[in-house]
Amino acid sequence: MRKASDASYVGGATVDLMADKEVLRSMVTPASGKFQFRVAGGEYVVRIHNVAGLEGLDYTETVEVLNSRTEHRTFAVARPLGPGKLRMVLTWGEEPKDLDSHLLTSTGCHVFYGNKQCPDGSASLDADVTDGFGPETINVHTLRPGLYKYKVHAFSSGFMEESDAEVSLYGVGKDAVQFHVSHDGKVADGWWHVVNIKVSDAGKVTLEDVEDTEASEH
Repeated sequence: MRKASDASYVGGATVDLMADKEVLRSMVTPASGKFQFRVAGGEYVVRIHNVAGLEGLDYTETVEVLNSRTEHRTFAVARPLGPGKLRMVLTWGEEPKDLDSHLLTSTGCHVFYGNKQCPDGSASLDADVTDGFGPETINVHTLRPGLYKYKVHAFSSGFMEESDAEVSLYGVGKDAVQFHVSHDGKVADGWWHVVNIKVSDAGKVTLEDVEDTEASEH
């Protein structure tokens, strides 16, 4: 488990493993932030709470465990979002070591490891992770009307399709919207075009499908 803001490991947090709203196992994370549960195959909910510095956080994520298979997952926790903001949290597997988040804002600002903040402060990248797993987090602090394009690039050697990359998008509805590289967006030439986000003049946020022709745009 890591903080989405700076990718630091989270110790001292309470983790509950749940099924059918019942807590099956519970533990407190060590300083390394790592935890594990041995369970039979099935669908479970991981609940994370009591995180120091993130008072009020109550994070849940559904995890499907296949029989006779070990599931590795990076859980990225962050402060709840206020209104008029967005957050994209990227996590992935051990390989490729370096995936990079890219956001093209509605004003033409390109947020990525080479430009971590827009000049007007409206969007920023928290941390550039280069040793696998993530998280990499982009926050949109002030929404501007227009189209936002969010993409992920495989900077180091390895195949995007085999990265097990996932993106959690916060700020569109009550719960996070989840995207997985295996079945969402478009992948081409080491790029994963995850989603387009449209903001109306009134501030309404909607998600748009990614066209085939846009997948390889950088």
